Amino acid sequence: MTDDHRQLVRFWPVVQNMVVQDLRVRYQRSMLGFFWTLLHPILMMTTLTIVFSQLLVIKREDYAIYLFAGMVPWNFFSGTVNDSAFSIIHNEALIRKIFLPKLIFPLTRLLINLTTFVLSMVALFILMKPLGVRFTPQLLLLPVAIALLSGFTLGLGLIVATTNTFFRDCGHLVSVILQAWYFMTPIIYESTNLPPWRLWANPAYPFIKLFQVILSEGKWPDPSLFLAAAGIATVSLGIGYVAFKCHEDKFVFRL
Repeated sequence: MTDDHRQLVRFWPVVQNMVVQDLRVRYQRSMLGFFWTLLHPILMMTTLTIVFSQLLVIKREDYAIYLFAGMVPWNFFSGTVNDSAFSIIHNEALIRKIFLPKLIFPLTRLLINLTTFVLSMVALFILMKPLGVRFTPQLLLLPVAIALLSGFTLGLGLIVATTNTFFRDCGHLVSVILQAWYFMTPIIYESTNLPPWRLWANPAYPFIKLFQVILSEGKWPDPSLFLAAAGIATVSLGIGYVAFKCHEDKFVFRL
């Protein structure tokens, strides 16, 4: 781990350049540019709110914020895991030409999606006052919730990056699994609709619930929720790191 830390510090300018370059390419031909990172979640929230609160009659006054509080973290999570699955394969030419710590490729995907995530949260703050939501001291816990979700996400990203490098079918399965996982997680519906054992059997639930409690309910999360999220994030990151490091020397032979 010490060697990895030194290499990440040494190659950090490369990581920064890859993140900036990806974001520039993503929006370079767009008239609105980075403004889409604010507009897209607002449009998605508006659409889903109309569908589920009006057509399906979900009775919750703060449903728009509740939906946003779960949807934005989930988009960060699913987007990063999906991108990480192909992070080694898509950088085959670079890996074969020069030495770079292979850890930077899934890490770069995390940072790119994290940038979009943070900008999407700005959109939430813009909407909070018009929607009648108060700014509360609990919002100070958001960086902790983001850090825990990032650890959990990076761990899974390392696992799928490793697996997909050896078994190319994994990348296609990841998107299917994430889609099913989305509907199993209380994002568009309330957690009261599911029995407790099904909630806690879902490793993504504590992270999504943290954001919902902080943003939608404006309450201090139960300490057990933080402990569950911290435990799952630690296990995920530990397993992902070990799996990645045990196989990274073989990646070049599978590309």
